[in-house]
Amino acid sequence: MKKTLVAIAALASVSAFAQATVTLSGNMDFAAANVGGSQIWAMGSTVSQTVGTASTSVIKITAVDDIGGGTKITALYGLDPRLLSNDSLAVTNNTAMASSYGGQLNCNSGAGTLSGTVAATSALSCNMGTVGAQANTATGLGRDELFIGAAGSFGNIRLGAPNSIGLDTFSNASPGGTGIGGGYTGGGTSGTMTNSFVQTRYNRSARYDSPVMDGFTVSLQYAPGNASAAQTVGVDTKSATTQAISSSLIPVALLIPNARAASEFGIKYANGPLTVAYANISQDIQLQSTGWYANGSNTKGLKTSANFITAQYAMGNTTLYAGWNDGQRLSPIGSAGVATNANVDSKGNRFAIKQTMGQISLMATLTTQQALGVTAITLDSTATTTATTGAAQYTTSTLKAKVLGFRGEYNLSKTSAVYAGYEKYETGADYLASALTTTGNRTITSVGLKSSF
Repeated sequence: MKKTLVAIAALASVSAFAQATVTLSGNMDFAAANVGGSQIWAMGSTVSQTVGTASTSVIKITAVDDIGGGTKITALYGLDPRLLSNDSLAVTNNTAMASSYGGQLNCNSGAGTLSGTVAATSALSCNMGTVGAQANTATGLGRDELFIGAAGSFGNIRLGAPNSIGLDTFSNASPGGTGIGGGYTGGGTSGTMTNSFVQTRYNRSARYDSPVMDGFTVSLQYAPGNASAAQTVGVDTKSATTQAISSSLIPVALLIPNARAASEFGIKYANGPLTVAYANISQDIQLQSTGWYANGSNTKGLKTSANFITAQYAMGNTTLYAGWNDGQRLSPIGSAGVATNANVDSKGNRFAIKQTMGQISLMATLTTQQALGVTAITLDSTATTTATTGAAQYTTSTLKAKVLGFRGEYNLSKTSAVYAGYEKYETGADYLASALTTTGNRTITSVGLKSSF
């Protein structure tokens, strides 16, 4: 249901009226969830918009301008209120200085030695945070989908940050969307399951969808990215004690931030009870570091490509879903150590079923993803002075991760529903503290209430 805020905008200088409509719509979803399993750091209970929910909470402001000839201009701004709940994965105000794969590096204060999950014999300075360090959790409204576009007989073109073709392809084989049990992420951890090769949306991108032709729709999406070399500027500093002047270099923010260039191509066919969708998701090689500053991150990457196909078939009140993917993950194996730019081959499948009985909907999903995973992390033996000079070395193995999920919903009305959900995320490796999110298993059980408006 959409609430109209402004219905008509009149132009006094012309005899005709231009019709413009602004609507407020969205979805609000809260769940009471309990997290268990062998990943000790993730255990706990919470009430939030991020753990165990069945849908994404969002507030959408949409403006539609009918310019005639069957063409409409649409501007959409999506606000993400989930940060306001100040709760994520049952861990509040908790930060850690860790590798991109969750490996923790602990050290003692002063000139101590590395301890805990990483051992070293040399004296190292302690400039690395540890798991459990406290910090203020950011709160406020985040940003969801955002674009301006034009739609008509030529199709639909959107500029900004529209949802990706890969996300739409995933949705075709997911009766529960990206919610609990759906297998989009693994146990709520992004970049693990489907989200490891599907980007939800791209900032600074363009997307085109063709008109429907005999049941077929063709889609193209492109994010130009940027791979500019780092720029620095010299800054003179003066010592307060010796008055000596020395020069140093600081990075300069690029006008266009560095990011991976990406493109997506999709074909969708819908005819009666059958809907089939295909997407190819590609990233160009990234020679320069990504991030706001050209040298603000050491993440680089080779070219990646992944193919994703999904299908659903409706038989009365029963709908069957299936999906397959093959290719590489979006991210390389790591941003440190010897495998800085190594791509990760990943393939998987998903199967789901949905049964509708009046106001009740029952869903079950099984998603598997086989890829290279981190099972341990150690410090490079070249570390001799400080903790930051030692590169993290990963112990890797081909793992078969799995998400098994169940969800039941009772529709209170056309826009509101109460639900109960359960999922078990298995990484394919026994829990290892030094690898945190990449090993062990996690279970989430939740009950919640959602309402769209």
